[in-house]
Amino acid sequence: MSAESSKSGPPLKTSHPVTFLIIGGGIAGLSTALALRRVGHHVLVLERKNRDAARGSGGIRLPPNLTKILFHWGLKPALMQRALVTHTMLFIRYESGEDLGEHVWDKGMLKETRGIYMLCTHDDLYDLLYEAAQSSGARIRYGANVVNIDAEAQEVTLESGEKISGDVLVGADGEFGLSRSTVIGQDAFGTPTGLALYDTIISTAHVTKHANASTWKDHGIFTAFGNGRAIVAYPVHGTDNLAMQFYGPDSNEGKYGDEPSVDMPTVTAQLCDHFQPLMKLARKAVRVSIRDHGDLDEWISDDGPLVLIGEAAHPFPPGTIQATAMAVEDGAVLARMFSHLSEDRQIDSFLYAFQELRQPRTRSVRAGEFGNIFYMTLEDGEDSRQRDKSMRAMAAKGTNVLEGLNGDVSRLWDEIRTIFGYDCEDEADDWWMQWGMLRERALERNSMNAGTTLGTPLLDFSSMMSSVQVSDVTHEA
Repeated sequence: MSAESSKSGPPLKTSHPVTFLIIGGGIAGLSTALALRRVGHHVLVLERKNRDAARGSGGIRLPPNLTKILFHWGLKPALMQRALVTHTMLFIRYESGEDLGEHVWDKGMLKETRGIYMLCTHDDLYDLLYEAAQSSGARIRYGANVVNIDAEAQEVTLESGEKISGDVLVGADGEFGLSRSTVIGQDAFGTPTGLALYDTIISTAHVTKHANASTWKDHGIFTAFGNGRAIVAYPVHGTDNLAMQFYGPDSNEGKYGDEPSVDMPTVTAQLCDHFQPLMKLARKAVRVSIRDHGDLDEWISDDGPLVLIGEAAHPFPPGTIQATAMAVEDGAVLARMFSHLSEDRQIDSFLYAFQELRQPRTRSVRAGEFGNIFYMTLEDGEDSRQRDKSMRAMAAKGTNVLEGLNGDVSRLWDEIRTIFGYDCEDEADDWWMQWGMLRERALERNSMNAGTTLGTPLLDFSSMMSSVQVSDVTHEA
């Protein structure tokens, strides 16, 4: 098998197509729509914004656990046209510009993952998924603002007064969306962390004048560690642009979807002089407040078949590598579960199976993403000095600086392998083979031997799922 996933062939098709109503037409909504259409279900996506606004902006890092899914779905050629393959990460000190070393991704490790580490922009990935979802037969409506969700009636109401129903409602409208508040019964805005992400784009024509151009030509990811601040930057749009994500103090509220409003020089005054000219050339940035949302015990409404996915279920820190990946994994797993649907009675069981599989994965990876942000933005002190000292020592040996670090991050390398190597569709298939088929056979036997209805729950699903092992990881790069 090649370094990239070569899984091919048509997916298993459901014998009982139902209608999925997806609330939210972002990356999570579109990827789920595509995945469900691939297995034969009917899909309608409702997005309150127009398409241009929904496409978004800024950069996205695509880890191997995400790219392998897109490859499985036959999207490799389209992705290779829009995204860059990256192999290298470079690290410096934010205030001084001191070189802390570099990390080159191990080819053997990437081969094991069956994916590629890639870089692109939100709008490029959005367009790819939109085109694929539409071509697959998914219906996508823009300007369709959902103002009420009735899970019991399996119905939503649009701002226009129109009512639309479906067999399964999927909430993909984000951490502040109506779906999340409907499931938990109240608005939940999370706890401020004191940090915000400032997301912007810079032309690489300016980069070559003010920085080491070879960094961007080699498709490297540039990371600067600072005192309560950090920068992650990488080339996009065929190296014509540089995506820059700055982490720093949060002085105002902000979220994705807001208009760009922040002049970068106003928030990067402490950046080393070498890079200051770049900040003056950056586009206005979108400010996204980083908030810590508690884990939800339930992603499924008590009133009916409404399930949360993506940021609506598990809000990730903005700009982190796995935020987008987890949303696409959600869609892939949900569709894989429902490829086995043969009767309406299975819908609830499949939704709870989805929740039980996805919660451990997203919780552990999300915790790691928060850890990465705080690791990059450590305030000056013993911990940051030890971090930098360890990286300098590794660089002096000519070794990748992410290997062999001291303290909690000493496990980082093995955990990266685990996160990148995870195949969510395989996990869903394993669930079906171990538990789904077992439950169906038990129901059939009970129906024949005891004369009970097929809807009678014979097995404690939650106890079965407790033995399913999902890797508990806490860090990734």
